Amino acid sequence: FADWIKTEGPHWLVTDGVAILITIVIAMIALRLAKSVSAKFSLLMQHGKDDVETQKRAATLSGVIRWVLRMTIIAVAGLMILGKLGVQIGPVIAAAGIVGLAVGFGAQNLVQDIISGFFILLEDQVRVGDVVSLNDKAGLVERITLRMIVLRDLTGSVHYVRNGQITVVTNMTKEYSFYVFDIGVAYRE
Repeated sequence: FADWIKTEGPHWLVTDGVAILITIVIAMIALRLAKSVSAKFSLLMQHGKDDVETQKRAATLSGVIRWVLRMTIIAVAGLMILGKLGVQIGPVIAAAGIVGLAVGFGAQNLVQDIISGFFILLEDQVRVGDVVSLNDKAGLVERITLRMIVLRDLTGSVHYVRNGQITVVTNMTKEYSFYVFDIGVAYRE
């Protein structure tokens, strides 16, 4: 290792080291740009509409877009850095394809969750901030991903409901909502 540092170290540091540093800087800029793009998308969806429903839909979709962009940027930057470190990325990509195929067969529930989550978002069934009942769980939607919906019920418990297991969605705050109060009043009042 000491011989490598004496002979190759300075050369590697000037060529590949700088390239890795530039890749990291570009990835950081791209991550900030992705955050900005998702925020602009949210503002674009709300353009001219000041209602709560549009704001909730925009917040939900921009969160999913931000997550997808972030994961894509991290994966591409990681592969580029591995290539600069001398790792052959061709076999890594081929192995990832084979692993993806195996995972596709082995994790059919995961694929089902993602496809169901995509259609839940596409059809605008549930948004962050809605009060919903999913199967036998009900509460405030705190987060939506392509894989699951996170609910917080009235007791403060958090429920993670996989999108592939949702058979019935009851959205109690879609377009309008109301609350029925059951208040006891004494007869003499």
